[in-house]
Amino acid sequence: MKNIILLSALFVMFMGVVYGAMVATGSPHSDMTGTIVGILVADNNSTNTNSILVQGVITNGNQQGNVTVKITNETQILRQDGNKLNNGTFENLKPGESVDITFIGPIIQGYPPQATGNQITIVG
Repeated sequence: MKNIILLSALFVMFMGVVYGAMVATGSPHSDMTGTIVGILVADNNSTNTNSILVQGVITNGNQQGNVTVKITNETQILRQDGNKLNNGTFENLKPGESVDITFIGPIIQGYPPQATGNQITIVG
């Protein structure tokens, strides 16, 4: 009986380790996937920030549409190369590129809605 309990406990712990490893190495959940259709480079004399216009799907609710994504100094830009993620810059963002985006803060309703990018991954 003790052996069965011990084996069961070891099996549960093993499954927990496997699940934890899968979650830790899995891709982060994106708030939006889409294609860059426009880029706005902020003028040094204005209070605007760099931003991109993305046409795609807001994954929470499967809503199609355009979103203006503001890019701040804290926004992390990555370029996917196979299974590897490399650091990118604002200059790497080009119209026609496919992107996965996570937002920070709320989406401000308007036309088009506006959000601040937390992480932008260029996937194609």
